[in-house]
Amino acid sequence: MRARSRTTTRTNVRIRQAVTAAAVLPVLALAAACSGDDGGSGDGKGKDGATTAPATSAAGSSTGAAKAPLTAAQLRSALVKDTEVPGYKIEASKNEAMSPDDVMTTDKPECQPLADPPSTRPKYARKAFVGASVGKIDPANLPAGVELTQMLLASHAPGEAGKMVADIRQALDKCTAFTATDGTGKKIPFAIRKGPAVTVGDEAVSYVMADTGDKEGGTALVTVVRTGDASVTYLSVKGTGQAGDPPLVVARKQDTNLKAAEAAG
Repeated sequence: MRARSRTTTRTNVRIRQAVTAAAVLPVLALAAACSGDDGGSGDGKGKDGATTAPATSAAGSSTGAAKAPLTAAQLRSALVKDTEVPGYKIEASKNEAMSPDDVMTTDKPECQPLADPPSTRPKYARKAFVGASVGKIDPANLPAGVELTQMLLASHAPGEAGKMVADIRQALDKCTAFTATDGTGKKIPFAIRKGPAVTVGDEAVSYVMADTGDKEGGTALVTVVRTGDASVTYLSVKGTGQAGDPPLVVARKQDTNLKAAEAAG
């Protein structure tokens, strides 16, 4: 009984570590937070310091002629529901504010595209955004059976979601480590490696961000999926505190919902 109690305690600690990974790994703090329509900065203030580049055919929308970016209300309506993905628990964020402290600025410019998806002030502006959490637990396989993902749906100016994905791919060919500074001035060292190939949406890319100062629970898989002029960033961890797997069932249904929303305009 005593040994079982110690095992249970260790399992519970691991689960709590995964649940609180947003606090341990700053990259996860963003998607847990927010929804809003604010001109793309993601800081809840309606201001944006990013530069908007003209759209190109290579990075354009999959839905044909350019349409206005999806609003926060449209993104919320398109957000995948529990009933659409049995076995997963999805909870939309109710907080419409994003902290400016969640800005991430890298010491190496070539690495910045890898910090932008979870940053509140990315190069390519978010025109609207909605956050949610995704959970799945396999009681027979604890703590590894705990899968937790934070997701951020965002709309962009025509062509910019594609440019964001292209920049990430280029950065992954050049960048294996960087130090990020958040809005409070805190510096966090990250190691970067390419993630698994992901087949979903119009295009997708994944990579692992590991806080080298936190070996226990500072690692997450970042998966960015483009659907037309919208993107979804998934930040996944396991109950062991290590990088999670991309929630493909959720991502594919989310892609379907976003395609329908963009087609409806």
